[in-house]
Amino acid sequence: MRHRIGMAVLVGMCMGVEPAMAQPLLLGGTQLAPENSYSYLGAIMPFAGGRLGSGWFGTVFATYLTYHYQAGYPSEMVSAKVPGFNAGLGYGWRGPSYQLAISGSLGYQYFSIHPYDVVTNGQPQPVGGPLGSTVTFTPQIQAHYDFTPALYVSTMASYSFGQRAYWSRFRGGIRPVSWLSFGPEGVLQGGVNYHIHQVGAFISVALGDGWSVEGEGGVNYTGGLSSTGYGGFSFAKTL
Repeated sequence: MRHRIGMAVLVGMCMGVEPAMAQPLLLGGTQLAPENSYSYLGAIMPFAGGRLGSGWFGTVFATYLTYHYQAGYPSEMVSAKVPGFNAGLGYGWRGPSYQLAISGSLGYQYFSIHPYDVVTNGQPQPVGGPLGSTVTFTPQIQAHYDFTPALYVSTMASYSFGQRAYWSRFRGGIRPVSWLSFGPEGVLQGGVNYHIHQVGAFISVALGDGWSVEGEGGVNYTGGLSSTGYGGFSFAKTL
């Protein structure tokens, strides 16, 4: 059995926002693929005297995950719905050409699996994996480096101890004008019984008045399964 679970990093767009003194950042988005989806809404809050991307900050997010997979023999479709909530603390550094942030969050998720028992060789068996309430601690690191005003790279990586799952993303960005950037991206993610990599592209647009939006899409490769497409949309707004 392999889960096809979409994961998202919740604070990445902070790297592309101009610093503002103790100004919260609202974030939201969703990623969709044929067998899974992931949505989130939350905020990054610099502590007094800090700036977005520099100094201490707190995070709070609500999340909603869905996924489907085959289990049992003969195989049967199993579906999961997973609402969640997490809150965390981090510290960021910002220089003339770089940004770096390290954070950790404590999260709660409730896994609703249907059906949880499937027939295997004539006998009902539990499908395994997480079920019900799950608490996890997730450390995360983010980095961004500008080679020139028009060319940059960024990366993010996290590990969820409660789920024993990892997520990482690398991007190479081209910024022809101050309000537009785009380029290729690659994602590696996995856990106890699934391994996924994604290859695609992104585009990010600053709309003014503190708003920015981002789209992404590409091909999703899961070990042992056929490749599929994925797409996503996210936004950020300074408050």
